[in-house]
Amino acid sequence: MINRSGHMFSLRTHRFAPGVTAMIVLALAAGCAPAEPDAAPEPVAEGIPTEFDTAEYAIRLVTVADSLAYPHSMAFLPDGSLLFTEMGGQLRLIRDGVLQAEPIRGIPEVFHDGPSKGLMDIALHPDFADNNLVYFTYDKRGEDGVTEALGRGVFSGTELTDVEDVFIADAWAETQGRQNARITFAPDGSVFMSASSGGRPNLGRGQELDNHAGKILRIRDDGSAPDDNPFVGRAGALPEIFTYGHQNIHAMAAHPVTGDIWAIEHGDEANILRAGANYGVGLPEDEPLAAGVDVTAPHISWVDPDIHPSGMVFYTGNAFPAWQGSLFIGGLNTNQIHRVAFDEAGNAAFREYLFSDIGQWVRDLRQGPDGFIYFTSYDHPDASGMIRRIEPAD
Repeated sequence: MINRSGHMFSLRTHRFAPGVTAMIVLALAAGCAPAEPDAAPEPVAEGIPTEFDTAEYAIRLVTVADSLAYPHSMAFLPDGSLLFTEMGGQLRLIRDGVLQAEPIRGIPEVFHDGPSKGLMDIALHPDFADNNLVYFTYDKRGEDGVTEALGRGVFSGTELTDVEDVFIADAWAETQGRQNARITFAPDGSVFMSASSGGRPNLGRGQELDNHAGKILRIRDDGSAPDDNPFVGRAGALPEIFTYGHQNIHAMAAHPVTGDIWAIEHGDEANILRAGANYGVGLPEDEPLAAGVDVTAPHISWVDPDIHPSGMVFYTGNAFPAWQGSLFIGGLNTNQIHRVAFDEAGNAAFREYLFSDIGQWVRDLRQGPDGFIYFTSYDHPDASGMIRRIEPAD
């Protein structure tokens, strides 16, 4: 068993000039997708531990599926089956614990170049039990380069039908940088969707309100802009924009109590989204803020180590009662999962990493209907991707 001790810490809210990362001050602180799945990658290295001690529980990692090609995001169906995306353009299904050999048909043409672009997030419509609608984000090529699109289709069990693009972001770019898009449904039924800046040469677009690059958007489930969005009616601004000044969002989730939308920013940040807020990416670095510019500081930052957070889930299950209300976040750089616990006032009060250096990037996390925590992981570029779950070891 490997011990991973937790640490006490407090968070402070600051406002920073551009280029200065908000810190936790602590005692610690290409081409189109192939029609068939990619060839099976090399197996993950042997000898990776599977049992760990945490502050409250002994836990075990159990493999749900392996030999996957860049598994990205997951969505549990009402019957307990698991849909998940592979970045090459495949939508896959695990039913009764068995990975189905054939991908789900109906995903449109996806632009894919390894871990940077491809088929990404997936979410069920809140009324899935009635309409069977599955939403997904993917990279789409056009005359002006590549952008992020939100698609949807009706799930029949083996295919998506009536597939359509609900929204295509005006975030076109010709870049080798990551162009990720994450989505989550808010309690009011609206869809929050991120569009990346398109890589470091394009960071300045995050400050321009006449495009979607480097923004988080709020749209209705049909792709239209709600009338109460913060920039509706403002000259030169697109009505879908909810927040701006982002680089590349790696996760979004609605808080189960407050309904606030939280977002994980590429690099080292977790933010709570506030309508109309500017999160600072794209402003000139090492210069004073211009008059009238107000930058919202991160709610949580990781500095040492910089885990490159990706994937998040607020835990509400019964398999780990002491973890209820905690936020779980994956780590790319450090191959780990972090837990952040909060006090009664909602302030972060404790964190621990459940495990570290498991040999693969942790990309996404979801809570299963069994109360276990499921996560996708892969290694760049060729090792076998996996879906695993965290369950009690006792």
